[in-house]
Amino acid sequence: MRCFLRLPTYVVSLLLISLTFGGVLDEGEIKRIALREVQKHFGESVKVKAVDAFLKTPIRYTELNKVSLSVREGYPRGTLHLYIKTPRGVKRISATLYLLWRCRVLTANRDIETGERIYPWEVSFKEVFMERCPKQWIEDPQELINYITLKPLKKDQPVRKSYLKREPLVRRGEEVRVLLREGNIEIELRGKAVDTGFYGSAVRVETSKEKVIRGRVVGEGVVLVR
Repeated sequence: MRCFLRLPTYVVSLLLISLTFGGVLDEGEIKRIALREVQKHFGESVKVKAVDAFLKTPIRYTELNKVSLSVREGYPRGTLHLYIKTPRGVKRISATLYLLWRCRVLTANRDIETGERIYPWEVSFKEVFMERCPKQWIEDPQELINYITLKPLKKDQPVRKSYLKREPLVRRGEEVRVLLREGNIEIELRGKAVDTGFYGSAVRVETSKEKVIRGRVVGEGVVLVR
């Protein structure tokens, strides 16, 4: 699945002058500020999973001077710094943000066992929130026909290339079905593969009359000749 996230780092500093004096900064207020700032700059592409504020006890303040947000798009962690004015001077309060990003990935439509070949109709694209979008994505579902699973896949589980092994549909020396097609006419015969091939690749096939013909791999053990 391809993830269309760019990777800039947003460091946002806003000067915020509080209109209400005598406020109290606690963990709940820090979480509300974090959620507001993250959504302001990344919208619906991110969710705030948790906020870990470095605050032992609530602090009374007179002004919220500045909010500094440092978040790199597509990364699971970011930081938030709040600068507040107190009777004892300006203090900086920090928090770690744990983030989930919207990813478009291929997921299995059913439970798939180890060693099975995956067909395009057995997967579908879904948008899910994850700490990181998979780097080893499958861009085209049709490409999956060239792979078998190395581990069981559960229904709705994202399909990564690291879970798969590339396996040819036609192997040299094995018997294959040969489809001779011209217009609406199709003839099927048997042959022996001269080459090993994946889906869409050209291979040679030796027929029973020891004639070598060339076609394209269109299925497991199937070669189409036009």
